[in-house]
Amino acid sequence: MQFRILGSPELYDEKRHRRVPLTSPKQRRLLGILLARPNSPVPRERLIRELWGALPPLKARNTLNAHVSGLRKVLLEVEPERANTPRIVARAAGYLLEAHPAETDSARFCLAVTQARRMAPDDPRGAYDSLRRALGLWRGSALEGGSHGPVCAALVAQLEEERQQALEILFDCALRTGEHRRIIPELEELTAAHPLRERFFDQLMLALCRCGRGADAIRVYTRARRRLTAAHGGTPLLTARLEQISVQAPALFAHEAERPEARRRARVTAPGAGVRELDRLRHEMNQIEAEQQTARSAVGYLTNILSGQALRTGGV
Repeated sequence: MQFRILGSPELYDEKRHRRVPLTSPKQRRLLGILLARPNSPVPRERLIRELWGALPPLKARNTLNAHVSGLRKVLLEVEPERANTPRIVARAAGYLLEAHPAETDSARFCLAVTQARRMAPDDPRGAYDSLRRALGLWRGSALEGGSHGPVCAALVAQLEEERQQALEILFDCALRTGEHRRIIPELEELTAAHPLRERFFDQLMLALCRCGRGADAIRVYTRARRRLTAAHGGTPLLTARLEQISVQAPALFAHEAERPEARRRARVTAPGAGVRELDRLRHEMNQIEAEQQTARSAVGYLTNILSGQALRTGGV
């Protein structure tokens, strides 16, 4: 049996190689809630809140028990040998679903990411292949198919962050193993979907540079800078990458260092418009820094006034 939550919650019968149909959306959501905390009792009141929010039905406990009984019946139809050791166990305060980590796609995914993170420094190709397989476990958004209460919402956020970190490691490994052309379309989609994730923009800029598209890399910076600065106060990764582009730093061509023609091609194919764009961006950055310095001075002066220091020192 496989329990899946990296997408709409579902059961997969490994013996018969088929998805197991669930009878209702509520049953699917109940499965997802129990899998959010496998092998741990989930109190009935919490299950009710996750299923119905702030407006549960009048006989919520009875309705919950009916959904649990239906889900237990589905599980026993797939695993009749567990008639005496059912997956779903009643506890005094609620219900528990027994599932080994190897039987859940979320645990397998997180384990694969942990192993790939350790592998990446010495074996980027192995880490890359492992992460491709792990990311293939995702069928959509985690616990897809309905609103989430506090328990499921926290798990969804955690799994999504783990997914984004896995993608960052994947692209780092791709850049180290000459897969820069392959990942450009993926990074373009991800920067559109996650416009505040600076690392994706940085990886896209580097991949473009390694394809001899320095001017396009500068355009990526132009597109991302304003929004990222407004959200995070700066763009340290992108600014550092822009400086590398301006001096044609060796780091831009680290993978192809043994092929000097690659570096020559990148210089030749970067149009003059890209140089002019770089000069314009530098000018804008200097202006922004000056404006920020002026704003800091004004804030400091107002702080002194409010604290009475400016009055005491005759600054008014």
